Amino acid sequence: MNLTALHQLPTAALRTLSASLRQGMLAMKLARPTIQQIAGPLASDVEQHLQRLAELGMTPQHMAVVVDAIADERESRPDASRLFDLVLSGPDLPGIPTQDTGAVVQTLIAEAQKEILLITYAIHDGAHLFQSLAARMLAIPGLKVVFCIHIGRTSGDTSSDAQIVSRYAAEFRMRHWPWRVLPKVFYDPRSLIAHGDQRASMHAKCIVVDRRVALITSANFTEAAQGRNIEAGVLVRHEPTVRRLVDYFEGMRSQGALLECQVG
Repeated sequence: MNLTALHQLPTAALRTLSASLRQGMLAMKLARPTIQQIAGPLASDVEQHLQRLAELGMTPQHMAVVVDAIADERESRPDASRLFDLVLSGPDLPGIPTQDTGAVVQTLIAEAQKEILLITYAIHDGAHLFQSLAARMLAIPGLKVVFCIHIGRTSGDTSSDAQIVSRYAAEFRMRHWPWRVLPKVFYDPRSLIAHGDQRASMHAKCIVVDRRVALITSANFTEAAQGRNIEAGVLVRHEPTVRRLVDYFEGMRSQGALLECQVG
């Protein structure tokens, strides 16, 4: 049955309607004036809905259960504005909020208690960008940090896959992670395929904290992307969505679609 008018009522009006159906004026009679007081401009449609429920044999008390169920569902529904937020970095414009991508990343790192998943195509000046991440690992022993990064074969490079990965591991330790406590680092071996038309890239960019919040962004982990570029991202606090993201990359690691780069 279509109960559109009930769904359009404000939650407070639904609760008032339910109370009246249970033990108020509407418990005795579905009177139009009482419904008008509660539903205002929606009174005619609400009255029609209640009359249809009565024709189906429902008592006012039964109708109150239906109305309460609508109100309960609405109150339990997550507020989308708290679950998803845009992270727009770039020149300020009147009336449009912007956030520095790097600042959001640092806030997420500071919130981490159990694990951080960091996925990126490019890293530049990581020794500067990842200072707070390394400090967090020292502050919270057991904090699991996993990188999924792009290790690619450049045009004309005839080195073996193992040689390219070894060189990247040395570069990672020298330029991006000079600290003692090490993260796990994984890569997509398809990025090393000799034939360019068959290669794939780790082109995703996101950071996930404790499987509960993720920043999915256009920004790489470079100083320009984190601090100067025009970048667009979405901050996601909807845990089922965040867990799905983590499960995808975790599943690729467990199935061997992503391989570990030994950086220590």
